[in-house]
Amino acid sequence: MEIDTNTIIGRAVVTVLKPLLRVLIRNEITVANFSELVRQAYVDVAFEHFKLPGKKLTFARVAVLTGLSRKEVVRLDKLRGEQGGVTRSSPNRAQRVVNGWISDREFLTARGQPRILPLQGDKASFSVLVSRYSGDISLGAVLDELMRIGIVSRDNRDRVHLDSLGYIPPADELEKIGVMATCAADLLSTAVHNIEAGDVDPKFQRQLVYPSVPAKAAERFRKESAELSANYLQELNQLLADAQKDATDNVGAHRVGFGIYYFDNQSTNSTENETSEEKDS
Repeated sequence: MEIDTNTIIGRAVVTVLKPLLRVLIRNEITVANFSELVRQAYVDVAFEHFKLPGKKLTFARVAVLTGLSRKEVVRLDKLRGEQGGVTRSSPNRAQRVVNGWISDREFLTARGQPRILPLQGDKASFSVLVSRYSGDISLGAVLDELMRIGIVSRDNRDRVHLDSLGYIPPADELEKIGVMATCAADLLSTAVHNIEAGDVDPKFQRQLVYPSVPAKAAERFRKESAELSANYLQELNQLLADAQKDATDNVGAHRVGFGIYYFDNQSTNSTENETSEEKDS
């Protein structure tokens, strides 16, 4: 049975999104947050890449291209170019539980401090707190998540302690997320260029894959590939540094670069017939 284009694209989108969603969930970015970002990105891309020659791109045309209403396009257009991180206007369920714990008098001491809550109970318990503030999410799911990120702890008397009023990822992690975004965007931009351009002026894009490498050989490859890649990138770095140093002005300057990355996924089928594959677009 022939698979239609939408199905193929849909599978590709899910494949690309899964690693990104691990980062979003880890950092408490909800579906509502993500939906707003996707809408903004759709409008940005429509304005940046889908102008008709000799015509101004109108809100109505962007609405047609994106499937958004014209009113929504106008709203999102006003946000274009603004600086700042993700808007967390709608806290996730775990956050709402913590917010309730530190603001609802039933769960506070006479001095306004968060109580140590019994896990179960009809009043001032963690089960009541979760029921009141988490919506339809179960007690166990909320407790597991809050314990995972170090906000609460559970003692041997089945009492829940609020150990932190909030979770802020470490600065180095946020920096890594910024690097991830830049690298992923550069790779996807190259891939999209190669899809759109076809055989005309393709950009270099290769991936070497062996699906069934023994563990010891995989570890050796990891170390040696890192060393070889570092040496090669150093050579390329010198080429670009010299070119930039010799430049007399920045007229027509390009942002250029070259990326190499290692990946390792445990094979789910060690009996595959394919021994190697080199992919390019």
